[in-house]
Amino acid sequence: MKQIHLNLLLVAVAAGLFWLLVLDENKEEAKIAKAIERQPPLTTLDANAIRRIRLKNSASPDIVLEKSDYGWQMREPVAVAADLVQIGNLTALATLETRGSIDTKVAKRPDLGLDPARSTVLLDDIELGIGEIEPLKRTRYIELSPGSANNRISLVDDFAPEVFDGEYTDLINKALLPFDAQIARIEVPGLVLARDTAGTGWTATPASALATPEAMDQLANAWRDVRALATVPPLTSASPTSKADVAVTLADGSRIGYKLIDKADSRFLQRLDVPVSYQFVPAEVARLLSLMPPPPAEEAEPEAEAAPEAAAP
Repeated sequence: MKQIHLNLLLVAVAAGLFWLLVLDENKEEAKIAKAIERQPPLTTLDANAIRRIRLKNSASPDIVLEKSDYGWQMREPVAVAADLVQIGNLTALATLETRGSIDTKVAKRPDLGLDPARSTVLLDDIELGIGEIEPLKRTRYIELSPGSANNRISLVDDFAPEVFDGEYTDLINKALLPFDAQIARIEVPGLVLARDTAGTGWTATPASALATPEAMDQLANAWRDVRALATVPPLTSASPTSKADVAVTLADGSRIGYKLIDKADSRFLQRLDVPVSYQFVPAEVARLLSLMPPPPAEEAEPEAEAAPEAAAP
């Protein structure tokens, strides 16, 4: 009889352990499901509908970007086409998934880098305060509508600092010319290419055997298609009145001049009308100067004639 009771007890214990394992497994599955559950986005904005962005950083002037019929343009601190990749990084802030939230009533905002914020981003009329990185999961604090009654502090996956570090040159388009540029004239040292009167071909001054119709078309296409590795602050002092090393005149009459600068293993084209330098590998710039005549060969200095030997007495 005792053996029967013992067997029943063992069965009950085994059943209990089985259900404990099932419950633990269910809890673990629920925990995993919660961890991967899609979290609400940072804002309700449609990223594609955003028309205006303002970046505020205490260490630099405000940067203003606007969407126009010709794509995104930088309006402040300079007027120039904006980089679409970086614009995409900025508008993507609107729909970032949140990874948690912080109670604004008990949060020590200075400890989160939100008082003051490292930077402020305005997407249309929605303001985001960019804070520091949370050290455990490497997520970043962002405050929605700081200073308002509806402010909210969320954690989001970290993103590239270029989108808010206040350096406007990071946001400039990497193309040398506007995307719809119609080139009328290209000036490189020793050579000028100009559209012919019919507007269908090019003329070279001075004429050159290298400047074939095909080669001149390739040069114009190179100027339209080339993209810089990076856009950086000016490397030397220059102004719109400075003498250009190379220049391109567009069909609307606007002229864009550049200064050629060699530094380290890169070659730079620094715009004279906008404070920005475009960084290239030297081979890319060589394409833009491919029809430039070679420098004249230096003439060898004539050897001095030997003095006649004195006659023997």
